[in-house]
Amino acid sequence: MAVARILIVEDERIVAEDLRRTLTSLGYEIAGIAGEGENAIAQAEEKRPDLILMDIMLSGSLDGISAAERIQLTLDIPVIYVTAYADEAILARAKKTEPLGYIVKPFTEREIRSNIEIALYRHRMSQEIKKRDAILLALGSGIEWFLRQFAGSHRILPRSDLPSQVGPGYLPILESLGNAMDLARIDIFRYDTPDRSIFSLTGEWTFQGSAALVHNPLVRRINAASFGIEPHRKDLARGAAVTIGICDFGAGIRNTFAAYRFTSMAVFEIQVQEKPYGLIFFVDGKERTWPAEEIEAMHIATNIIGSAIGLSEKRD
Repeated sequence: MAVARILIVEDERIVAEDLRRTLTSLGYEIAGIAGEGENAIAQAEEKRPDLILMDIMLSGSLDGISAAERIQLTLDIPVIYVTAYADEAILARAKKTEPLGYIVKPFTEREIRSNIEIALYRHRMSQEIKKRDAILLALGSGIEWFLRQFAGSHRILPRSDLPSQVGPGYLPILESLGNAMDLARIDIFRYDTPDRSIFSLTGEWTFQGSAALVHNPLVRRINAASFGIEPHRKDLARGAAVTIGICDFGAGIRNTFAAYRFTSMAVFEIQVQEKPYGLIFFVDGKERTWPAEEIEAMHIATNIIGSAIGLSEKRD
């Protein structure tokens, strides 16, 4: 597990140094030390720490509570207040910023460790719940969209506002799920030969600012063996997810795909009218593992996409 990076916000130099030594001895990394609210905001934005230890009573135009409020407007960083005061009015203001703990001066090493570990755990659980809710909402929206399309015309119409190779009208499903799961991109490759040895890219969603793979001539005809999925054919055929990394790609395409943020991937086979159609790649731009609930969400989305493609082909 990665070492937590902590920003210390304390205007008393001796206290700040004491905190720094204590946190370092406990195994945490110091992201920075700020002595006033404005500098705390700047460092939080620049260094994106995992947690902030915020002194409530800071010198300068912003006290710790005001600085925390400003940080929380744009950043999801947990805050623990450090204070020598128990004034009810101050605590009432502090509660409104939803801190994940309080450390009262003079503090002990045990108090610091327990407050930090509890705060990091609560924040991590809160993020996971938010992510699961977003995934469920994305899937629900995708299913609702699919049913609305089917009820209206019994077919999925291509989107007229997209280039012909970028993807048909099921793009909103990819977009909703990709955003909910913080993915870099989702790419759909169609089998172009009966033996499934050659692929071409037929559908794509990318996160804002990511380069479109569809414009690369390489993906118009690509050897399936280059993806490193040959050992997993049986798993894909039975509907299981296959998780691979960029290191599994063939040397001839590895650098090219790495430039498009292919790092960690969950791959599923798309079935259209109970026949293999191609593969869908859910791509993260960083190394990661895939929790079971995310695998299940991607599996459901894959089935929706397969049905949508099937209805689209019936139109033709």
